[in-house]
Amino acid sequence: MQVFSAFGFVHKITTFEKTAGYQALVQFSDAETATSARTSLDGRSIPSYLLPEEVSQCSLKITYSAHTDLTVKFQSHRSRDYTNPYLPVAPSAIDSTGQVIVGVDGRKMEPESNVLLASIENMQYAVTLDVLHTVFAAFGAVQKIAMFDKNGGVQALIQYPDVQTAVVAKGALEGHCIYEGGFCKLHITYSRHTDLSIKVNNDRSRDYTMPDAAVAMAPQPSHNPYPGNSQQYHAAGASHYQQQPQGGWGQSGGQGHDPYMAAPSMHQGPGGHMPPHHYGGGPSGPMH
Repeated sequence: MQVFSAFGFVHKITTFEKTAGYQALVQFSDAETATSARTSLDGRSIPSYLLPEEVSQCSLKITYSAHTDLTVKFQSHRSRDYTNPYLPVAPSAIDSTGQVIVGVDGRKMEPESNVLLASIENMQYAVTLDVLHTVFAAFGAVQKIAMFDKNGGVQALIQYPDVQTAVVAKGALEGHCIYEGGFCKLHITYSRHTDLSIKVNNDRSRDYTMPDAAVAMAPQPSHNPYPGNSQQYHAAGASHYQQQPQGGWGQSGGQGHDPYMAAPSMHQGPGGHMPPHHYGGGPSGPMH
């Protein structure tokens, strides 16, 4: 869903396994959208962050299907009709407590949290604590931020006052870039933490609920501002990064501007902003 929806509204998806491997039928609004997706995606690999941990690589081979309108009887991890929210959920998608465990993208739903974990990819420009605050504050009051290095990259924990604000921010920012050109791409998941413990305000951690607290700009490698977490927060040298360009971020997500920049693989409007999705057209053009 996340791969194909970059090209237009996906009406339906059905997946199945054959001797040739895992296959899927993907139905767009029209044949033109399906052609655009096929041209761009055929032969490409699905990004690793969208794959299960046990799958290291997955390449796409895309052809046109003879079907024009897919029949989806149940919402499940194998099939999904995004045009019919009232379609019954398959028993296999419900756990022992009666809760639906499959999300709208067909994947197992992760527990929501008021704290987001953001991983930053393709960091050609340094991402500072202030930059992150500007980005995430567009969706609500940011209470705390803690940045740290892990697996050769930069990650950050961002705490909102409530789960609802975090859900909105995650939905809007996931997969999008802080800077034009595909730089500093965000991958966001929910954190198991609910209240970050910031022991010192510096250039890598900040408690915005205590605005009068002194800020120590020197790195604090000997302290871990989040006890109980094995990740060590420490300042990394940013001298190897390019000078930051003028970003498209404001203090608010409103005022007629999209609150995020488009990823390079997405269709961009003027100024690099994502154009709004247009939902319409009769169902046609399934592909697999």
